[in-house]
Amino acid sequence: MEMRKQLIEILAVLKDILRLLKRRSNVKTDAMSGMLELDIGQLMTRMAVIDRLGISERTYNRWVKSGVLRPIEFGNRHLYREEDLQDAIRRSINKGLL
Repeated sequence: MEMRKQLIEILAVLKDILRLLKRRSNVKTDAMSGMLELDIGQLMTRMAVIDRLGISERTYNRWVKSGVLRPIEFGNRHLYREEDLQDAIRRSINKGLL
């Protein structure tokens, strides 16, 4: 729950920065604002990914190190968006890992 609160605070700060940039610039920022529309509730934790994929922590760590899985890192915490995990699964199937 604490991590969720921190992520919400970070998102609020990023939105404030975006508003300030819009005021100071005539550059279109539609792409940037779309990137900030991250639904915190849809992020998966490291353990959720391990359970979902049915892999061990050792395999998880190996896949992160080799780039098979690409987490969003907040300190030492790894988070994943559903679509990023689906992409990783697709890439792994194509490479014959799954």
